[in-house]
Amino acid sequence: MFETTLREWRNRRGMSQMALAMAADVSPRHLSFLESARARPSTDMVLRLAEALDLPLRERNGMLVAAGFAPQFGDSDWQSPQMAEIRQAARLLLDAHAPNPAMVLDAAFGILDANVGALRLVAMTPGAGIGSNLVDLVYQPGPVREAIVNWEDVAGYLMLRLREASRRHGPSSAATQVLARARRQPGASALDQGAVSPRGTVLLPLEFRIDGKITRWFTTVTSFGAPQDALAEEVTIEQFHPVTSQSA
Repeated sequence: MFETTLREWRNRRGMSQMALAMAADVSPRHLSFLESARARPSTDMVLRLAEALDLPLRERNGMLVAAGFAPQFGDSDWQSPQMAEIRQAARLLLDAHAPNPAMVLDAAFGILDANVGALRLVAMTPGAGIGSNLVDLVYQPGPVREAIVNWEDVAGYLMLRLREASRRHGPSSAATQVLARARRQPGASALDQGAVSPRGTVLLPLEFRIDGKITRWFTTVTSFGAPQDALAEEVTIEQFHPVTSQSA
């Protein structure tokens, strides 16, 4: 029901009724009526409240449905015709970044696409590749985790990103499920309070052991502008850049 959904999201965002009413330019009395089901919202009101709550498009659709309205934003599959231009743009970035690794990730760090360099890294785990989850590869015991020399730093940073994704998308989201899996892995409990970059660094490096040699990388994250589709909003392209010429 809409009133329950609204109240739960407001509490997750740590907002009082007064704070949300001010952010959405709604009277506190009307917001109270909405949360107690004494008033029903219009489509415009649902979207105003969702924006004030900083909800992603997928969750805005969910709030619209809870209020009895049709979703207003697309929710495409990665391989759908609607995502063809985004797939093409992502592939151009992946290919242009080769031979350095680059991969396309969804909101829960699932690998949607990757170039050859990235596939070589994740292929250290048998059967891993497109369709695998980057967090699982980093956290679960196996070749990828063992190859990360500064695993505590990298896993701690990844935990921060996962917690933020879970906060944004809510407790029933795929990101929250992946976060729960990561927290069950060895050594994860010590990382759950956050991580600090090593002193003297501008960016947290990824130190990866390849063929007995330690390579060092930093990453950039690219997203698409002005999305009107839930998946298009969530997709990011993670590109690995060598810190030294030896890494390349």
